[in-house]
Amino acid sequence: MRSSTKRALSLLTSAALIIASLFLYTTFIQPEYNNIILLRGTLAAKLALLDQQQKATTQAKNLIAQYQSVAKASESLSLALPNGESVSSLMLQLNALSQLNGVGMQSVGISYLPIKPSPAKLSFVAGLGTLQIDLRLSGSYGAFKQFLQALEKNIRIMDVKSFGIQAAGKPEQDIFIYNLVVDAYYQPR
Repeated sequence: MRSSTKRALSLLTSAALIIASLFLYTTFIQPEYNNIILLRGTLAAKLALLDQQQKATTQAKNLIAQYQSVAKASESLSLALPNGESVSSLMLQLNALSQLNGVGMQSVGISYLPIKPSPAKLSFVAGLGTLQIDLRLSGSYGAFKQFLQALEKNIRIMDVKSFGIQAAGKPEQDIFIYNLVVDAYYQPR
């Protein structure tokens, strides 16, 4: 074989190999490469969706935590300023405070005062109701002083409007009768 024939044959072989490699590239590699590009796009979309869902979950957890804190605050508010008169709860608190501080409760009178309208004219605020409680107590001055301090620290909002002191028993005894007027507040229904 002559060198020119060898050269032509090597050029034809090289061209055939290049054509075969282009055929293999377009037949096998390019479709898989396009498939990889589609899969990468799908992966990116799913990662973005996962990120959005994680953010939504975090926001939902934060809202639940806020709701629970609001519920706790609402519960505390309903103890301090109950919905309705809640006279039985009030009497239970006053009786417990008097027994705890060594003051005897002799009589109790309850008056319903008119409901004070809300100053802000808000539709969801019905105003402020007041129960006026007339208490007649007996005990030592120290016990009465402790009772007033406990009444001041009690969870239900109450104001002492007036009180009077009368001696009971002998002058050397430390026993007095106390007439006490207390206003307890509530949210009208």
